[in-house]
Order: sequence, then C-alpha cells, then structure tokens
Amino acid sequence: MKILKPTIAILIALLMISMVQSDRKERVQACAEKAGEGAIYLKEFVVSLPKAVKNEAPQVYRQAVILRGNNVYRFNLCNDKGESIIRIYDAANMLVSSYDAGTDRDFNPINFLCRKTGQYTIMINFKGGKAGEAVGIMSHVMK
Repeated sequence: MKILKPTIAILIALLMISMVQSDRKERVQACAEKAGEGAIYLKEFVVSLPKAVKNEAPQVYRQAVILRGNNVYRFNLCNDKGESIIRIYDAANMLVSSYDAGTDRDFNPINFLCRKTGQYTIMINFKGGKAGEAVGIMSHVMK
C-alpha cells in the first residue's frame, strides 16, 4: 500500500502535465493558423503575466531572437486573458509596436522588415499592467 500511493500520485501528475502540454500545443497551433497567408511559422511566445503591483513597474515578457536582414517577419498575438501588446527592439530603440497609444489602436498582425541581421528583443506586456495570458507567433513572410 505504501508503494501504491506514491505511484498513483506520480501517474496523476504525469497525466496533468501531458494535458497542459496538449492545451499549449493547441493554443499555439490555433494562433499560428491566424498568422495569415504566406506566413511560415518560426517561433511561439507563450506569455502569462500577473497584475502589476502598486508602485512597481508592470512585468514584461522578454525574449531575444536573431533576425536576418532583408527579411519580412510577421508577429501576431492571440489573447486568452487581457489585451497584449508586442514590441520589437534593437539594441537601442523600439522599432515597431502592435499598439499606438496616440490613437489607442491595436494592429494585429504586424509585419516587420528587418534591415540588419542581428539580435532583437521581443517584449510582450498587457495594457494597463493588468494580468493576462497570450500566445505570440513569429513567422517569416515571403516577399
């Protein structure tokens, strides 16, 4: 009986892990299908961020990627909870954003023409520092 209880607990844990991984795959696949015509899937960003704590900066998902110059990349977001924003930075500047605060407009998907091969930072956060869950997809677009 002592051996049976830990074995059952391990089996239940493995079953739950496989269900979570299956759900993640389904979410990523569904979002990748929304990337649009001519988009070739490259990478996903699965993001879950808590609500910002008062008097602290909101949390941001960051991921470094290497992009090749003279290529068009498409970034699209699929929100499960909250309204996500994706931004692309080079070493010094924000190059493109899916949200224009001046007009309060969202752009999804966004295309980015990479002019120089190098490292770029992908940042995803949620409007107003709210909690949220989203999947972001990076695709290559044929010219």
